Amino acid sequence: MRRMSQPAERPIPPLRSLNGAFLLVGIADATLLPFIPLLLVERGLSASAIGLVLACAASGSFTVGLACAYLADRTWSAERLVVFASAGAATAALLLNLPGVVTVALVVIALSLIRSPFMLLDPIALRRLRQARRTDYARIRLRTSAGWAVSSVVSGALLQGFGLRLIPLLYAPVTLFLGSWMWRALKPTPLDPGPAAGAGGRRLPKIPVAFAGFLVSCFLLGASLAATQNFLTLQIDFLGGGAFLIGAAAGFQALTEIPTMAFTHVLTRHLGNRVLFAIGCGIYLAIFLAWAFVSVALTAALLKLVAGVAFALTFVAAVTIANDLVPARLRATGQALMKSVLFGVAPIVGSLGGGLVYEAFGPRVMFLASTVVVGAAGLTALLVVPASVRPRSPEDEVTVPAPEVAPVTP
Repeated sequence: MRRMSQPAERPIPPLRSLNGAFLLVGIADATLLPFIPLLLVERGLSASAIGLVLACAASGSFTVGLACAYLADRTWSAERLVVFASAGAATAALLLNLPGVVTVALVVIALSLIRSPFMLLDPIALRRLRQARRTDYARIRLRTSAGWAVSSVVSGALLQGFGLRLIPLLYAPVTLFLGSWMWRALKPTPLDPGPAAGAGGRRLPKIPVAFAGFLVSCFLLGASLAATQNFLTLQIDFLGGGAFLIGAAAGFQALTEIPTMAFTHVLTRHLGNRVLFAIGCGIYLAIFLAWAFVSVALTAALLKLVAGVAFALTFVAAVTIANDLVPARLRATGQALMKSVLFGVAPIVGSLGGGLVYEAFGPRVMFLASTVVVGAAGLTALLVVPASVRPRSPEDEVTVPAPEVAPVTP
């Protein structure tokens, strides 16, 4: 008698797995992050108090993110860390509706700490793209912008109609689905082994001085972004906009991120990542200057269309510069350092300083001060990042077989 066998479950293709994960992160984050300042205002916090809460959240995220990156480069699976973070973030988000000003502030800080392993998605993608073109990263990352664009507008409309207490009910299910997708679709990959320390008398490659200089540029950019983006939410609300316009503004930015990220591989070939980063900083400078003098909420929101171009250029360039400058065996650590400075250390100063300046001198002074800081960020990158990065040597590059990856199509 012929034995019947059940067909094995077909694995999800690698690029589809990455695209799905980045898309879900964008959808989930857009239900929460644009509205945190508005939620804190609704609970009665002042601008300086909001800055303090956001600074504490960034400080904790910086510390936990670096610890997770260290573990991901050495012992633990980055994919599984993201899965655990998804479950924890969904649980913590459900506590946002608890009563009390101090309680909601502590929940926001805790949520930031728990979400910090999400920064490992970039090294996860870069590790899987070892045999594909590095410019394919931008085409994967644009899925996050696409998810953010739709989700932020829909979330803003729902929150405008039903109130901010709906935030946990929007964020938690999507984040849980992200965790289940990561568990099923992105299996852990082997760690990148370092070269033998004593082979041929060669020394292990270390993180170069140029990368430390680039982190200074990331700090300046991140501080200016934290000051302007968080308190632009308050400015739009003060000028008569509500949750829907705040969500729409976040969606406007994502709409222009998508085509820009899809086109960055062409710009990189002609200009290089260092120049793209500086151009993005220059665009931010012009936007901050415009925000300093805008008096209409809709105009302030529409300027986020231009901010999307700046974010796409600076973020994709920063990820690629970090990947090029650090040794392959420290890929996750390099990405975490860059992101921890850009979205962790810098927002501590930017959020706290921005809140104090906003409350003491008004939004115009805060936006004008941010133009000076972001201009210094672009200039620093031009000075410290090499015009061309030396290709990785065979000793420095990973030797484990990587999954076969086909070119990505937008």
